[in-house]
Amino acid sequence: MATRTYFHIRGASQRTQEAERLLARYPRLDEADLARLVETFPAVPLIDKAVMSADAHLSDKLAAFCHDHGSRLNTPVAALSLSLLLPLVGALAALWWFLG
Repeated sequence: MATRTYFHIRGASQRTQEAERLLARYPRLDEADLARLVETFPAVPLIDKAVMSADAHLSDKLAAFCHDHGSRLNTPVAALSLSLLLPLVGALAALWWFLG
């Protein structure tokens, strides 16, 4: 597997290795393993996800997993807007204080 070579060179995290192991068995996962994969996969670094999608053995399983459970993998809009709103409010408060 290409991912094994990449991960061996780079030193993949335990989370990435677990996601790869679970993804290799997809869709033949029990409920606990599927829940673990859904929980773990969003935390896998983007570069590792890209390498998994380029792997000939994992790309089809990754596509099927994302198709089946993609809505559960996305970051909620509320969390994104909060993460953008807080720095904006902080910057505005700092400007107000400096110019105030």
